[in-house]
Amino acid sequence: MATANPGAGTVLDISAARVIAILFVGLVAAEIFFVVADHFINVGRLTGQGPIRRFFNITREDGLASWFAVTQTWMVGLTAGLVYLVVSGQGGARWRRMGWLILMFFLLYMAMDDGAEFHERIGSSVKAMLQGDDAGSGSRAVGFFPSYAWQLVFLPIFGAFGLFMLWFLNRELVATVDKLLVLAAVGLLVMAVAADFFEGIDTAEHALDLYGWISATWGPSRAAVLHYSKSVEEFVEMLSMSVLWLVFLRHLVRTAPTLEIRLRG
Repeated sequence: MATANPGAGTVLDISAARVIAILFVGLVAAEIFFVVADHFINVGRLTGQGPIRRFFNITREDGLASWFAVTQTWMVGLTAGLVYLVVSGQGGARWRRMGWLILMFFLLYMAMDDGAEFHERIGSSVKAMLQGDDAGSGSRAVGFFPSYAWQLVFLPIFGAFGLFMLWFLNRELVATVDKLLVLAAVGLLVMAVAADFFEGIDTAEHALDLYGWISATWGPSRAAVLHYSKSVEEFVEMLSMSVLWLVFLRHLVRTAPTLEIRLRG
């Protein structure tokens, strides 16, 4: 609801809890839609038009789901930045300001990384340098490591950030349910990374070739197992960001129940 005062400007009175709840339900509904659309439109070939199938292919970086994931992660990072501004404006402790600033920059980086396939390209480059392979040949199996080479480079960084986020938000957040939601979000990201590890094992002779075992035991082709594994992986990643965004918005409302923004001409 908006009220206008010619001298003071316009005041928007919004039920933040309701808006956040509607937003979260909408995000999860969209993520479920991407999985269903991929199954019926892309895999099930509901249309014979290849470009349309690729548009709904949840595993492609140039599809609808990828755009959604990048945009959502970007918004989570911007929300962390807004919390930083509020905490700074309230004279919050330095560790709180730095914590939200770190979360903002890393989440914005993750949005860029997801959209530009940055870690995959670095993984390919690392493999090329270590093994002398052409960087375009892929990024799997570097020496003793049987999966994607990017994990050798980025897993320690991502792992350290995940631990930092757990530590910082456990200290910063007030509501126990929000702390549990953060734990769930990090757990979902760990599941996605684990799925990506098994996806990267492309030799049937390896003892950790889980997807080859599933294909041989239960009948679906390896390509089908890989595709649906990637579909679940993308869904889990998007869901984790939705949960984080929910937590950040809830914390923002608690930190600044009334938020006044003055625009100067």
